[in-house]
Amino acid sequence: MLINAEKVSVFEVVKQLEKLPEIAEAFPTFGRYDVVAFANVEKREDAGPLAKKVSSLQGVLKTESMVEV
Repeated sequence: MLINAEKVSVFEVVKQLEKLPEIAEAFPTFGRYDVVAFANVEKREDAGPLAKKVSSLQGVLKTESMVEV
C-alpha cells in the first residue's frame, strides 16, 4: 500500500500500521507517498477491507493499493 499522510503524522501512521496483524512491514518514505506498507492477506477479497481499515487510521489522507496476483 502506498499512503499519503498528514506531514505531522507520518511516524504515528507507521506505528499504527505496525499494530495491525496483516501488515508485514511499514516505513516512511520521501517523494510522492509518505508511507509504504506491505501486507499479507489470506484471500484477495480480504484486501478491500484491509484498505478501508488503513484508510480510517488517524493521519491517513489517501491510500493506493496494489495486489500481487
